[in-house]
Amino acid sequence: LMRSISRNLGVAFFSRIVVNALGLVILAILTRTLGPEGFGQYSTVYAYLFFVAIAADMGIGTLLTREISREGADEVRVTSLLVTFRLVLIGVTTAAAVALLPLVRYGSVVTLGILIIILATAAQSIVQVLMGVFQKHLRLGVVSIGDMVTRGIQLVGLAVLLKLGLVALIPVLWINVAAEVIHVAIMLVAARRIIPFHLRIDIPYWKRILRSAFPIAASLVFTLVYFKIDTIMLSVMRSESEVGMYSVAYKVLEVIIFFPAMYVGLIMPLLSKFAFRSSEFRPVFFRAARRLGAGAALTVLVLVVFANPIIAIIGDTAFSASVPLLRILSLAVGIIFFGNLFGNAIIALDLQSKGVWIYALGAVLNVILNLLFIPSYGAYAAAWNTVVTELVVTMLMARLIWPAIANKGARL
Repeated sequence: LMRSISRNLGVAFFSRIVVNALGLVILAILTRTLGPEGFGQYSTVYAYLFFVAIAADMGIGTLLTREISREGADEVRVTSLLVTFRLVLIGVTTAAAVALLPLVRYGSVVTLGILIIILATAAQSIVQVLMGVFQKHLRLGVVSIGDMVTRGIQLVGLAVLLKLGLVALIPVLWINVAAEVIHVAIMLVAARRIIPFHLRIDIPYWKRILRSAFPIAASLVFTLVYFKIDTIMLSVMRSESEVGMYSVAYKVLEVIIFFPAMYVGLIMPLLSKFAFRSSEFRPVFFRAARRLGAGAALTVLVLVVFANPIIAIIGDTAFSASVPLLRILSLAVGIIFFGNLFGNAIIALDLQSKGVWIYALGAVLNVILNLLFIPSYGAYAAAWNTVVTELVVTMLMARLIWPAIANKGARL
């Protein structure tokens, strides 16, 4: 089984390199053509809708992985019910996001961009919940193909806009919508070949799953607050140009943290299967921790040393202020490697009701720090606040799961 996980990880790692390379080309084009202000608007659109994605998530994707990984699970029934439930949540949260939009008072271009990209956000939400199917059955090759096709469509569409001289926020967002619609179509077809699920309603089951999902959902909302609220607060308290500078550095963080999340996603079925058999749970956990620790150390070193050329590739001299921000955020990246593992272990061990208070504390801490320091120190404060928040949250998660993983001879 570990060989299969390693093989899937290798395929996913290679595809992610390709996807990230294409993503960096896209990002470089956008930063150069939209400029700091235009890219700030682009980032604001996605930051606002990130709230929608988290609200629709409710932890359903993680629960799907856990539930179909349990012994004797009825995969077709569970997948059918949870995918249908996700669709219902998408409808509710999208309607709420549109209704609340006038209260935010963004400019007309950003507001229109949000209304357009809602379609892409809905498609991404469906793709995310289907990841449980591919993780459980170790079929990440399909996921890799879907990701590469999506990025390829975005790049080709952007090249066409460049040739026509039409690169602007709204046309770019329509290209993203088209790419994500095709992406979700590919994933739906592939997932149904593995598990032939269908739309199915079971209100009593949804009520039961909500009891497990609510702590995860609350945790995700709090995580969203301290992961994305800094961009929103920057957009309100500072200039769109500064938002663009910070967003470029933060984009590098978002690209990199996919790798530990991907690895932990492959380990999650094992963590769930052995959650209540500590003698088997501990070796899986500590093996993953050692690998993530090595990856974290290497990643932080590379980002600190090569921050300047990385930003130069993504943007141009107009984004030179992003270099020190990336170096600061590299510390958060290293912490997140462990945070991914600890967070999934909490869910596998069914400790999410206790874990939610950790994320709540992280959200409160981050908002307070941002309110205190962003007005005076701007993006630098946002970056350092991210590091502090990730450190506090990860340390508290480690403390929560330690009784379940500690034994006399275990070492990281």
